[in-house]
Amino acid sequence: MGIIMKKIVAMSMAAVAVLNAASMDEAFVAGKAEGQIRAAYVSQDNETDQDTYGTAIGGIVKYETAAWNDIKLGIGAYVSQKLHFATGSFDEGKANADLFGENTKSYAYTGEAYLDYSANDFNLRVGRQQLDTPFADTDDIRMHPNTFEAAVASYRGIEGTTLVGGYMTRWAGYDSGSDISKFKKPADGSNGVAIVGFMNESVDNLAVQGWYYGADKFADLYYADAAYTVGFGEEMGLELNAQYAAFKEDTQADGTKSGVDGNVYGIGAAFIAGPVTVGAAYNRGSNGEGKTPPIGFGGGPYVTSMEEWTIEGMEDVKAYQFSAEVDMGAAGVEGLSLSVLYGVFKSDPAAVKVRETDVIVAYAVNERLGVDASYARIQDGNDNAGEGGTDGGYSRFLVRMSYNF
Repeated sequence: MGIIMKKIVAMSMAAVAVLNAASMDEAFVAGKAEGQIRAAYVSQDNETDQDTYGTAIGGIVKYETAAWNDIKLGIGAYVSQKLHFATGSFDEGKANADLFGENTKSYAYTGEAYLDYSANDFNLRVGRQQLDTPFADTDDIRMHPNTFEAAVASYRGIEGTTLVGGYMTRWAGYDSGSDISKFKKPADGSNGVAIVGFMNESVDNLAVQGWYYGADKFADLYYADAAYTVGFGEEMGLELNAQYAAFKEDTQADGTKSGVDGNVYGIGAAFIAGPVTVGAAYNRGSNGEGKTPPIGFGGGPYVTSMEEWTIEGMEDVKAYQFSAEVDMGAAGVEGLSLSVLYGVFKSDPAAVKVRETDVIVAYAVNERLGVDASYARIQDGNDNAGEGGTDGGYSRFLVRMSYNF
């Protein structure tokens, strides 16, 4: 942990130490263990690079004490064990790193370890934890969600409103970089990220939120969105949403600017008619020369984000998305849904044009067991979206089975 986070944890643990030992024993005895077992297979066929694949089994095992004096302690182990069923060589060149740690090895690490204090409408959680905010989120799209070393407070004492404030120093997970299991700073030499936000649902059918992230050595990120639902009957409705984000680049540890600067706006609509939902979304970015938008620390909040591609790193981007989803419960298969998405991403200054088609199947067998599979096809229209201006096209197949206990 960073120096600031270590001091916060030390102060919190000192407070815990003064509690009555007998009540602490009772809290540990009354605590609960829970988790998830997950198995996953991923393969990627690249237009330019080596094709890769990987199979892993693992999951999360977590224990949380019962509350004593409004305080709980939690700890969670995150594990991914490499499996190899295919014939032939499975060296580093063919191993898909999405499911593995450094050098495509199995990993195990403490993904969560926190102290949680709750009283009335106030909550404070300190330590390794999951976060779900627009530019710092779990983004659970492979073996495990992202987790963060942070101190985060929330207050719900205002009707329909949640206020959030906190500080994040390091993070780990699929989106954090090459070694999934290692907690890393938000940027080289960074002291951390200050987070302030609010969410409000006090108006019927309307949800709004606004956030600020002060990411040292990276950028200042500002974000707001609104979602409004219009009902036309019991099984028909329209969901409308709009978003805006602005970025101001910061100086990096090496003295250069981060290149994260400009603004992005987006609009989207989804029409629901019984088991069928069809939608469309649009993002537009505006940046100075050589500047681009980020996705932050996670998957990002953009309305056009696909299974693989987003507007991150694309100067003056224009992005379109069209989607359709069918709930197969109406056909007698409860828990099964089918989705198809099509997205186009353009950056005129870089002459980049990327198309992505996604097909997603999700099946909740019961409350504990679920299976999801997705196929994503990325087409590089001008053969220059890859590293070094190469063809960045590829197709990716992912299937996961999850059992919660």
